[in-house]
Amino acid sequence: MPKQLAVEASDLWKRYGFPLRPYLRQRWDQLRGQFVDDREAYGPWALREVSFAIEQGESLGIVGKNGAGKSTLLKLIAGVCPATHGSVVATGRLFPMIELSSGIHRELTGRENIKLLGAIMGFTARQMDAKMPEVEAFSELGDWLDQPVWQYSSGMQARLGFSVAVNVDAEILLIDEVLSVGDVNFRKKCLNRMDELANSGVTIIFVTHNPYAIERICQRALYIKDGRIAAEGSPHDILNAYFESSMDRSTIIDDKTITSAAQREGTGSFRVAGISMHDVETRQAIDSIATGDSALFRVALQVKEPTPHYIFSIRIIDPAGTVLSCVDVPMSARRQLALTQDCALECQIDQINLLPGQYWIDLRAHEVAGPVIDALSYAFSFTVEGHSEVIEQLENRGLIYLSANWQLARLA
Repeated sequence: MPKQLAVEASDLWKRYGFPLRPYLRQRWDQLRGQFVDDREAYGPWALREVSFAIEQGESLGIVGKNGAGKSTLLKLIAGVCPATHGSVVATGRLFPMIELSSGIHRELTGRENIKLLGAIMGFTARQMDAKMPEVEAFSELGDWLDQPVWQYSSGMQARLGFSVAVNVDAEILLIDEVLSVGDVNFRKKCLNRMDELANSGVTIIFVTHNPYAIERICQRALYIKDGRIAAEGSPHDILNAYFESSMDRSTIIDDKTITSAAQREGTGSFRVAGISMHDVETRQAIDSIATGDSALFRVALQVKEPTPHYIFSIRIIDPAGTVLSCVDVPMSARRQLALTQDCALECQIDQINLLPGQYWIDLRAHEVAGPVIDALSYAFSFTVEGHSEVIEQLENRGLIYLSANWQLARLA
């Protein structure tokens, strides 16, 4: 039996501002006989042609650049503002955490705000009194709960709002970047609670720039770009599409980068002129490896001044910018690797146990206990492809592949 839909959006369009100007433009074009039957001709639009459906109990992640329309979409689902065209229907008790201050009155205490938010959700005063100990314990606000909210920091407001959201039996939970504030331990606690809610059948729509939170919590994801749905699918595929599309490629080493080397960061006693990846045995240039393979990275250098003492680092990062490994020129080899003329540094990295996907190289050089010489972010990209055993791990992917053997053992 198919599940019922919690949220259904059909051809959503949203324009902010007073609608008189685009209306007058349409009428003027009609009078001149130049009317165009195209909504985009009378924009600008915050959202365009957005259609999707979410089943009850499903978790959906939404990614996209700032200004792409993610928060606008959540506001339409929550009913905070109407769509200009199209429709969206949410079925079930809905709690929107779209902004930290949503529904919170600054002059009231935290405890009074908990009761107010409960009343907005349709709970009686007696029901909220019964829920108060659970909300209070989750928030960890202590005595601050009886102080007016205007005295709260942004992290404390997040604690208050989230503690109510996850303890009032909401059937649909809208969360928009509220986990970007607050301390690490509370964010961890919130993610654990969201895991519990997702497993208990609560529908979660989650907007965040934290890719691993989406992979952890969500079953499906949307990539919003320029107000449209650019891609829809599994969190892993959507995050790859998002990072690939939004990646700043201006620092990739090419002729333009080499020409502008003088404007780069650092003293410039030497500059990176190129980087390539090679097969360890054949020395042929490659742009992809398989999980667990070794690779040789060759970094061409233009040496302006002799540099006998330096630290050079190759950093492997994922598309989200997480540093997965940092490989430095070892201290024992620095004397024999003194730079006196144009040359190339070669670094062989064995057993690169990364899971399949696209990865990037950051390069950084600086004097020993001294200033930066040269630095380039996202200077080179390469792809990791996986064999069958690796592919099996992708459903619960992390950062690296660890080979493991499983067996049954008797209990002592």
